[in-house]
Amino acid sequence: MNLTNRDIDILKALALGVSNFKMLLRLLNKGFDYNISVAALLRRLSMLYRAGYIARRKEAYRKRHGSFTIYALTRLSADALAETGCPGESMRIGLPTVFFVRHELHVTAVLQTIHRDISAAHGIYSFTDSSVIKQFRKKGDRTPVPDICVNLQTGQESMDINIEVDLGTVLIAKMVRRIAEQAPKRLLLIMCNNETRLGNLQKACSLRSFPGQGNVVFGLLDDFYRHGLQTQLTMISGENARLRVKDD
Repeated sequence: MNLTNRDIDILKALALGVSNFKMLLRLLNKGFDYNISVAALLRRLSMLYRAGYIARRKEAYRKRHGSFTIYALTRLSADALAETGCPGESMRIGLPTVFFVRHELHVTAVLQTIHRDISAAHGIYSFTDSSVIKQFRKKGDRTPVPDICVNLQTGQESMDINIEVDLGTVLIAKMVRRIAEQAPKRLLLIMCNNETRLGNLQKACSLRSFPGQGNVVFGLLDDFYRHGLQTQLTMISGENARLRVKDD
């Protein structure tokens, strides 16, 4: 199969990570100015799947009957993207295990939101996935790594952010240890799925003394999806904070 420019755009969208159909359609039409219909995208995805460029799988809905399809890059498509100049560090490849599907879809949605905002601000961004970061750790090193490490650039401004997507499945004490070990390195954004979890993590961190507490900010995933990089965040101290990305 000879990949068209449109096929490459679809693969670039999937480089942000595993997606369901609605996420992919929205990103292509609003983030890539792709202007593709539902039927046309389904047709292209089917062709790319048969040619081995994407992987797909049915997943059951958690709270209602039925299923949906998730899509991801394969190694073949990652190699094809690399030949066009896309950095391998900024590709999230393969389908997650069933247990991690919800988490990985949220990580992808965070990256898609960043893509939307940075594109609107005429900036550029890059990211490194946790799977890539782990490859550079020394043997036996169990230091926690973030879900993604993102670099944002707008005009003359540059910002590095480590991002953790927290769905409340990790024990509070363990999550605080993860935060404490990452905090001294750079800005750490913890994205929580509800206010109760955010409050509990913030309080637990405030009761423990560790270097870099001023680097830690908390936000809600739903707020981030609506307001993007202008979302109001909260520091461990309780003070409000924002990630300011200015238009040129």
